[in-house]
Amino acid sequence: MKVSVLLLLFVHCLSPVFAQNWYKGNLHTHSLWSDGDDYPEMIMGWYKANGYHFVGLSDHNILQEGEKWVKVARQKDRRQVFARYLQTFGPDWVTYRQGPNDSLTVRLKTLSEYRNHFEEPGKFLIMKSEEMSTGFQGKPIHLNVTNVQNLIRPQPGNSVAEVMQNNIDLVVAQRRLTGQPMFPHINHPNFHYAMTAQDLMQLRHERFFEVFNGHPQVNNYGDTTHDSTEVMWDKINLHFLRQGRPLMHGLATDDSHNYSYFGPTYSNSGRAWVMVNAPTLTPEALIEALEAGRFYATTGVELKQLPQRGNTLTVRVKAAPQTRYRIRFIGVRKGKERAEILREVTDTTARYTLTDDVWMVRARIISNTPKFNPFMPGDVEMAWTQPISWPQVPQTLADVTPLPNAHAHNDYEQSRPLWDALDHGFTSVEADVHLIGDTLYVAHNRPAFRNPAATLEAMYLKPLAERIRQNGGRVLAGYNGPFYLMIDAKTQSDSTYRAIETVLQRYRQLLTTSKGPVTVVLSGNRPGQTIAKAKQRLLGIDGRPADLGKGYSAALMPIVSDAYQNQLSWRGQGGMPATEFQKLRQLAERTHKEGKKLRLWASPEDPAVWAKLREAGVDFLNTDQLALVRDFLLQGKIK
Repeated sequence: MKVSVLLLLFVHCLSPVFAQNWYKGNLHTHSLWSDGDDYPEMIMGWYKANGYHFVGLSDHNILQEGEKWVKVARQKDRRQVFARYLQTFGPDWVTYRQGPNDSLTVRLKTLSEYRNHFEEPGKFLIMKSEEMSTGFQGKPIHLNVTNVQNLIRPQPGNSVAEVMQNNIDLVVAQRRLTGQPMFPHINHPNFHYAMTAQDLMQLRHERFFEVFNGHPQVNNYGDTTHDSTEVMWDKINLHFLRQGRPLMHGLATDDSHNYSYFGPTYSNSGRAWVMVNAPTLTPEALIEALEAGRFYATTGVELKQLPQRGNTLTVRVKAAPQTRYRIRFIGVRKGKERAEILREVTDTTARYTLTDDVWMVRARIISNTPKFNPFMPGDVEMAWTQPISWPQVPQTLADVTPLPNAHAHNDYEQSRPLWDALDHGFTSVEADVHLIGDTLYVAHNRPAFRNPAATLEAMYLKPLAERIRQNGGRVLAGYNGPFYLMIDAKTQSDSTYRAIETVLQRYRQLLTTSKGPVTVVLSGNRPGQTIAKAKQRLLGIDGRPADLGKGYSAALMPIVSDAYQNQLSWRGQGGMPATEFQKLRQLAERTHKEGKKLRLWASPEDPAVWAKLREAGVDFLNTDQLALVRDFLLQGKIK
């Protein structure tokens, strides 16, 4: 009995790490709400019946909200589609009007009306989505937004890359504003050959694009003068790797529009999908898994396990009877500019471990099974793993002006955590951490699984150590002041503090307590008395205004922080009330008298507010908008 209980506990403890819960999903689908040719309920019924676990019904520039009526043409096929809809769901569900001359209009059901007919916990989920569709000089530019909360109206720009970036920025802004996980992805880059790899290389906050799209007009395979999407993928990732940017992930989608006619000239369901390894079937868990690369893209080949584990890519195919498979490892060698086939194995299992001479590698698995209703005649069932690579520390940018008053709030949510802040001259960054087991993971909310790439050590301490080595002992070249790493503890204070102390022991030579350049400040859940009594303290405490006057030294409490709304009600409109300005100035003076620095979090992202904060003596401008704060501070220096 005791052995059984111990074994059960052991399995339970391992399940968040090693669980292989695979969820099949399509992130790009259309209905009569835009240019699809069937009703949402009929489409969801097909996907659920065909083994999918989640679908993003992503109509063009519209959400399935409000009242929308569609005319049903008198064509035989259109009336047959309506008849099937009416027969399937019945007259009590279907709302329609018949009029003169055999006219017929139907009210489309909203997502909120029909989702409960299909969704089942752990079995089927509908992801609220939108395809933002715009263009530049006749070139179509489309981005999907998965788990969008509010309609985003696409914005123009002065180039293909700028149009994409302007719209990506809107998604990032909504994600921050709502606190809900969502992500954009670039759709069919070769549709009308509108985008190039060079365009996509310029993007910030973009982690996904469609390496395979099932629409017949999207040119996945390129031509004699245009790269295939796979070639584009490798070019983009080599560029991202050199910049220290997270790699671009490759999605496979249906982009289905047609549900009555089938064949190579139609855009049909079932051509491509993603298989996501997530602990639960929720938008939060799925998006976290997708962003961590815990998925593969496929047109039919299935894998047995998550391929990526550290620096090794292990492919184990779930083999179909009488089917042969070729596993092709594709990567870029150091010193090379193009990807090549590094190894090819004819088997159902193969492994590739990164060596020192290879930048990155991914796998394409090719079967000899013809694809049913293929994208192109002759297509066979395939799958693509996500790439893995060695972590890279980009070279220091020249002529970066250090900004002692710039603090990168939730820095880990930037396009390039840490590096964007350093390239903008920031001297303070903030990372939220969660203690899971004995490891500190960086995330805003508690992670759904343990991602080794998202630890405090991997994201901040190791990169800082390398950057300090590059700069001869400084985080920012030529800057002799302290660089602040603020760690916001989201889990229990004492245990989280002990884990932070443990990992900092390995990097103590970097810390100002050992005459290094980095000052670590613990915020969030802080065991203040425990830290104050520590004999060999490696970090300080992020204090609060109530801590002033209590005798805490500046070494123990280098920063005092508070929520903006606790001190001020002014949001930047009109003049700042004199009473509020005086209150803030007095707080700054009290803070400075004790040798400490003042920070207000959640302050409005507004130059008018920043100007008054600096005038009153607030030391750190707390921001998500790195470029705006940099430009504001540099303009102040110029003046």
